[in-house]
Amino acid sequence: MPRLFFALQPPSGLAAELLERAAPLITTLGSRPVPVGNLHATLVFIGNVTDEQVSTLRDAAAQVHSSAGEVSFDALDAWEKPRILCAIASIGSPEAQALAGSLQEVSIAAGFTPDIKPFRAHLTLARKIDLTEAKKFSWPQDFSPGFVVRFEKFALMESRRGEHGSIYSVVDSWPLYESQRL
Repeated sequence: MPRLFFALQPPSGLAAELLERAAPLITTLGSRPVPVGNLHATLVFIGNVTDEQVSTLRDAAAQVHSSAGEVSFDALDAWEKPRILCAIASIGSPEAQALAGSLQEVSIAAGFTPDIKPFRAHLTLARKIDLTEAKKFSWPQDFSPGFVVRFEKFALMESRRGEHGSIYSVVDSWPLYESQRL
């Protein structure tokens, strides 16, 4: 049974650069970076669905036309409960928040029960961080000059358990459209 979510994925070159800049802190926190291909900003978590429901979810997502705009990941934060290090956007992106809201709405209208949480733009950089080490720092930390990411598409992604953690794969994706300017 597929476990699905909607997400924004940064371009792989930018994802690799972001992980490289965060590498010293990831090492200090006693963790390993997530694979470059796993970096994403979750928009809406759907959960387990049947194979038959995947096409319904695809059809619902195809109705969404939006622009995620630019998201500036300018700080690093350590989250204790999931034990992750992540890059965060200290200033929210109204476009990305609107996209997450639209995807929640079409998912509900299509009969799904997505996890309803306010969208908070973040990219998980490392998992299973050493909390003792993390408590030595003041969070969030400045990540200057930061990374401005202009997302070009959103994706329906599947999460599978692998031998060394989760493996994410794109089920389908849709382009994000430029906002019309007057």
